[in-house]
Amino acid sequence: MDNNRKFTKLDRNLDVSEEELKTLQELERNDDGFKDEENSKYKKAGSPIAPLGGGDALYFDYTDEYPAFEDVIAIQFQPAGKVYWYFYPEQKNPGNELKQGDIIVAYSERGMELAKVLNKSMDDYKHQNKINFIKNGFVRKAEPADFEREKQLEIKAQSAKEVILRVNKELGIKMKIIKVKYTLDDSKAIFYFSANGRVDFRELIKRLAYELKRRIEMRQIGVRDTTKIMGGLGPCGRTLCCRKHMHNFLPVSIKMAKDQNFSLNPNKISGICGRLFCCLGYENATYEELRKDYPEEETAIFDRSSNRKGFVKKVNAIGKNITVFFPENPEKKEKAEEKIFPRSALEFNERWFINLPQSEPNDHDLENITPIVAKEKEVLRESLDENSEKTERPQPQFQNKKPTPKDPNNNPNPNNKRNPNWHGNRKNFKKFPPRKENHENQEGNKE
Repeated sequence: MDNNRKFTKLDRNLDVSEEELKTLQELERNDDGFKDEENSKYKKAGSPIAPLGGGDALYFDYTDEYPAFEDVIAIQFQPAGKVYWYFYPEQKNPGNELKQGDIIVAYSERGMELAKVLNKSMDDYKHQNKINFIKNGFVRKAEPADFEREKQLEIKAQSAKEVILRVNKELGIKMKIIKVKYTLDDSKAIFYFSANGRVDFRELIKRLAYELKRRIEMRQIGVRDTTKIMGGLGPCGRTLCCRKHMHNFLPVSIKMAKDQNFSLNPNKISGICGRLFCCLGYENATYEELRKDYPEEETAIFDRSSNRKGFVKKVNAIGKNITVFFPENPEKKEKAEEKIFPRSALEFNERWFINLPQSEPNDHDLENITPIVAKEKEVLRESLDENSEKTERPQPQFQNKKPTPKDPNNNPNPNNKRNPNWHGNRKNFKKFPPRKENHENQEGNKE
């Protein structure tokens, strides 16, 4: 790590470099919602869904009565798109029943489109405001002719995409075309694009309207909206959540990743859209509940046994322990160290304390734990000492011991006599002066 980098202190108690700070701030940017679904300027009490192409569909007014649960249906126009609540009391009549999975034709903010009926949820229904309900938006159940027309419009959309790419090249406009869509009544073409900053496409719309002979609508969307439209696979190997089941984007922050002990490496906590993982918000409520009984990071904490001041470095709510950093204190000859303490050792009395029972060792302090192997060796050594006092140890027998010298009297070949001055193997034969012990033994035998 480069020690010359300038570090900036964040409000979230994180020490990161300026470059990492910019990257994390970029990851934390959240879009307000799926911009393809709804235009906020059209959503007003009693106003039409869209001034052009919205048919007779209107938002509920404040004078209207709150609709009953049996009189509304929940639909969506895009895969895993926003859920809309349409007032359709005629579904209670015979022949007009709707069930989950049915395809209908309805008016949306873009115009006439195909929509899918969802299973209604009472909890979601109770959270809806009166203005969220739409009346006069249901047209009919989808017919085979509607599906055939949808396929033909998809072919037209591909040719329209080639046209806009050619016109952009001629005009020198830098934008990325994400998707082209035609309304079911073939009255409007919608172009979804992404670009850096604002784009002046007034001349572009004139050229497209002249060549395509229909109304043109340009929609600039963000990276999360682009990923939702295009789809893909996440790092987990499954379909992206925003494409599969997420109707709205969840607000996620760096604090969520920090509370869940994730590495703050941007490459590890960001998805293919370049923003933070949406799944960080799934378990955030659980972690917030678990961390209520723990001190926050960088909080001062005191050890009652040694009266030493430390700081909380890491909180592991799942493992039920915390990591405390004790700074160096040369006056008391204390070195800087990190220790892990269990949740049961924490105590709060106007400030946080570590209160470990003196009779019980700290299981998380590895320096005070005697290895099991050392204990076994100590027990084995004691048992061997006791046995050696009672019985003598047997002499160790070595496999490569020297052969015993043969008796010269029992030598079958008397001419072959062993040289008393030879020691070792024949290859390492050396002549040494005769040993005194051998001469003394020979004189004693002569006598």
